[in-house]
Amino acid sequence: MRVVATAGHVDHGKSSLVLALTGTDPDRWPVEKARGLTIDLGFAFTTLPSGQEVGFVDVPGHVRFLKNMLAGVGAVEAAVLVVAATEGWMPQSEEHLRILDLLGIRHGLAVVSKADLADEELFALAHLEVEERLTTSAFAPAAVLAVDSRSGRGLAELRTVLDDMLRSAPLAADRGRPRLWVDRVFAAKGAGTVVTGTLAGGRLALDTEVVVLPGRRRARVRKIESHHQELSEAAPGIRVALNLAGIDHTDLGRGHALVLPGQWAQASVVDAALSTLPGATFARRGTFKAYIGSGEHDVRLRLLAGEVTERPYARIHLSAALPLAPGDRLVLRDPGSQETVGGAEVLDVAPVGRARLAPARLPLPTGQRLRAGRPWLRPGELVALAGVDAAGAARLTRELVEGGEAVPVLGGEYLVAAPALEQARRQAAEVLAEHHRRHPLEPGLDLSALGPVLGVDPARARAALEGAAGIVVEHGRARLASHHARVADEPEAHKLLAALDAEPFSPPAPEEVGARPEIVRGLIRDGLLVDLDGLIFSATGLDKAREVVRQGLHEHGSLTVAQARDLLGSSRKYVLAVLARFDAEGVTRRRGDERFPGPKA
Repeated sequence: MRVVATAGHVDHGKSSLVLALTGTDPDRWPVEKARGLTIDLGFAFTTLPSGQEVGFVDVPGHVRFLKNMLAGVGAVEAAVLVVAATEGWMPQSEEHLRILDLLGIRHGLAVVSKADLADEELFALAHLEVEERLTTSAFAPAAVLAVDSRSGRGLAELRTVLDDMLRSAPLAADRGRPRLWVDRVFAAKGAGTVVTGTLAGGRLALDTEVVVLPGRRRARVRKIESHHQELSEAAPGIRVALNLAGIDHTDLGRGHALVLPGQWAQASVVDAALSTLPGATFARRGTFKAYIGSGEHDVRLRLLAGEVTERPYARIHLSAALPLAPGDRLVLRDPGSQETVGGAEVLDVAPVGRARLAPARLPLPTGQRLRAGRPWLRPGELVALAGVDAAGAARLTRELVEGGEAVPVLGGEYLVAAPALEQARRQAAEVLAEHHRRHPLEPGLDLSALGPVLGVDPARARAALEGAAGIVVEHGRARLASHHARVADEPEAHKLLAALDAEPFSPPAPEEVGARPEIVRGLIRDGLLVDLDGLIFSATGLDKAREVVRQGLHEHGSLTVAQARDLLGSSRKYVLAVLARFDAEGVTRRRGDERFPGPKA
């Protein structure tokens, strides 16, 4: 099924045209029928000569209901622009055409309606004016047709041309990232919550869990229907009704979106390229009504370019977080004048850094643009940031690496901008050289201390220095390859070790021997000293104590603290620390005040 929206001035025959083509009156409300005026969206379906099914979204033409019109065209890919021969081109004809431009809708048809109600000259003038107006638009209808819904004139030709147009128009893309902008919500008796909309971006299957945004509520797709037929899976580009479980119909409304968990950036701030309608301008800062998908949202806009150019860039703050991707389009209206000012194409759904730096990167291709704002980028983040599937993220990653824009580090976990990586390594070498000069006995600098200096966390510091020439990363520390700290070669270290080995089971405190703290730390790191809850033993002294205790266990079967103290010739303070260490090692096993042989005795 393909979906087509109508567009055009009020009372130019859009609903009558849909009725004539489908046999279904799209005006659902009694007030619409009574006034002969479309107020809200209407929906109808038909089958074209080729067998192609097409769904129509009929939109209101009156300026007061423009937001409803925008809700209807926000997710379609083709349109039928209707202009009455009796009135010709009117204000809403122009505004609807510009809205099609701003939303990037290029395919469709133009219909000069009520053809039998105008004389030949009036009809010719209307037809000519439509053709002239279309020359200034990117909307490129396949034909401009004369139709009269009441007499049936031109309907057969319209069906044929519409069939041909849809056959040549590209199909809705399946990127594996479904998104449904909700345009209608109601509670069905015996079923519960039902939402309708045009599915885009990917397929949606029964029993799929979806996230409702904004709001992050979860729901399950209990039933799918399209054109009165139940489906097990809906393809992109079709009108669907979804019966949702786990959510009440009062918890969502027009403008909400259904997406799969984890696939979309929830954007509350975006950078975008602006398009301005003729005669309109954007102030450097302003508030607007933005029409995104099927919803209306308040936004704050700030121009980013230094000058107001033909297509300036802007940073837009949304009143609600929405699932957006680069390439999404929105329409901007001035809430004061109630006029459409222009539109915007989203370029970055999670802008980082200072706003004044953004214009330099926004013209770049998607991958380069995202990398330029993020020196450190995980390839997996490209799915949401670039609005692509996993294969698209892999392609962007490959392009960035092969183009020299980024360097994969830590097994490809990060893509790092080549200049940023070079700068981090250069700065790390300078910091390490200074650290070695100040602390020659230290084996290196902890990554937890080095990371903040480089402006990254320890994990990224490790990633940046992995494979860097002249830098070694080991045991959670970084050092220059030329630096070798040998604390044991220091005379002060010799003196301390000798003093501790002289009294292995009752060692003096290092400060009593005059040893500096860095000497003690270095010997502990090298495994020559052991810290037992603040009591410092030499490693050889602890080995001797272990053998004495093992021998005592062999002879006596068990040892009390007092027996161990006598065997070691030490005091209770030292013996308790030693026995606790042996308990942890499995040499001994404590039971009350006694130690028995452990599994490693």
